[in-house]
Amino acid sequence: MKPYRILILVLAVALAASACVKLGGKPVDKRYYQLSPERAATTVAQPRGETLKVRRLAVSDVYNTRELVYRGPEGSIDSDFYNLFFVTPGNMLTTELRRWLTESGLFTHIVAPGSLIVPGLTLEGMVNALYGDYSGPAPAAVVEMQFFLVDESSAENDIVFSGSYKERVSLDSADPQKLILAMTVAVANIYTNLENDLAVAPLKN
Repeated sequence: MKPYRILILVLAVALAASACVKLGGKPVDKRYYQLSPERAATTVAQPRGETLKVRRLAVSDVYNTRELVYRGPEGSIDSDFYNLFFVTPGNMLTTELRRWLTESGLFTHIVAPGSLIVPGLTLEGMVNALYGDYSGPAPAAVVEMQFFLVDESSAENDIVFSGSYKERVSLDSADPQKLILAMTVAVANIYTNLENDLAVAPLKN
C-alpha cells in the first residue's frame, strides 16, 4: 500500500474514533436562569391618564449575551459558558418592565411597539451594565440602566423625563445562582425607583 494511502487511512480512523468519543460522551451540563423581579407594594397607583409604549431595552454590547458576564481583577472580563439567561437580556428585561409597569397601575395602558394603539408617551431604556463583579474582596451583582420618557404628541418628540439608576448588591460567594438572586434584587430596586420617579414626573412640557 502506498504511503499516502496509509496516512489517509490513519487520519480517517482517528477522526472516526474522536467522533465516537464525542457522541458517546457526557452531555454538557448547562443551567438557565430568568430575572423575574416582583413588586413589593400591593397598592396600585392612580392612573395618570396616559397610554405608555415601552420599547425594547437596548443592551450594551459587552453584556448583550445570554451567558453570565463576570468582571475580574485588572480589568479582566469573562463569560460563563455553563450558566446562561434563558432568553437574551434585552427581551427578558423588557418583558419584566412591561409587566412591572402594568401591575403598578400608573398608566392607563402599557403597549409594545407594533400595537395599533397610539400612545401618548414612549419609554426608552438602555442597560449599561449587567454583571458579577469579582474584581475585589467583596463580590457583587452590578446592574445599571438609563431611561428616557418621550412625549409623542409634541412636534419634536420632547424628552419629558430621564433617569439613570445603578444598583450594587453584595454576594457572600461567587456562585452563579446567588448572582442571579442578587441581580433580581438589583433590577427590582431599579424598577421601583423608576416607577416612583414616573409617578411624579411632568408628563408634558
